[in-house]
Amino acid sequence: MAFQHVAGRVTLVTGAARGIGRAIAAAFLDQGALVALCDVDADLLHHTARDLGVKGGRLQAYELDVADAEAFESVFARVEHELGPVDVLVNNAGIMPVGPFLQLSAVLDRRMLEVNLFGVINGMRAALPRMERRHRGHVVNIASVAGKTGVPFIAVYAASKHAVVGLTESVRAEMADSGIGFSYVLPAFVDTELTVGTGRLPFPPVTCPSEVADAVVRAVQTGKVDVYVPRVIRLAVTIPTLLPRVIHEPLARLFRLHRVFRDVDEDARASYRDRILAT
Repeated sequence: MAFQHVAGRVTLVTGAARGIGRAIAAAFLDQGALVALCDVDADLLHHTARDLGVKGGRLQAYELDVADAEAFESVFARVEHELGPVDVLVNNAGIMPVGPFLQLSAVLDRRMLEVNLFGVINGMRAALPRMERRHRGHVVNIASVAGKTGVPFIAVYAASKHAVVGLTESVRAEMADSGIGFSYVLPAFVDTELTVGTGRLPFPPVTCPSEVADAVVRAVQTGKVDVYVPRVIRLAVTIPTLLPRVIHEPLARLFRLHRVFRDVDEDARASYRDRILAT
């Protein structure tokens, strides 16, 4: 279901303390929505809430580890009590360790899947029964262009985002008559903490969190299912599927896809790595 106007709609955003999530929350606030900010980092979450704070009680902050299904249910109940029924759920929380597949630890792999995939599952299972009863709502899952292709040195991250795409498409088909809209957003390189210290591709250009946020708002307003940011990246994903591997794989190397996550500045990524290990 598309909400042409999101003013007054309750929107819950995960991973909202920083980066893309913060930008999404700000974009919905600018449109007049009521916003529930959710994040596992309680201190930064409340700092962000103060920065974004608006008059009229349109913003509330909730500490949430999306990997905890019971906590997700509890937060939904609190949001319903304090802001009203959730019309829009944006599953944005995600982490991206970088490194060779054989060298990343099982602990990081598991945490990545808990946040990137089960966080989305938990959010949808909390939101969808409530939306189904009202016969309205919209779920936006933040995936990645890595969810449509193979990307060296972020193999498990790419796997988690492939899963988010498949999950969204499958549940959307199951609930086609529910009155609920489903979208998944596929950003390319975004200037956030996730990509700090990594290489850069000659194409597409690096985007900013506000561009992703604007795309999320448009998806809710129009009901578009698969949303690429920037839009031109759809061509970069679609064209290789039409070409034989002997052509598109050398092209990928020409665009340095094989090394963008190989040649990283480990010192620049140290604080991010330490933070995700601590959560």
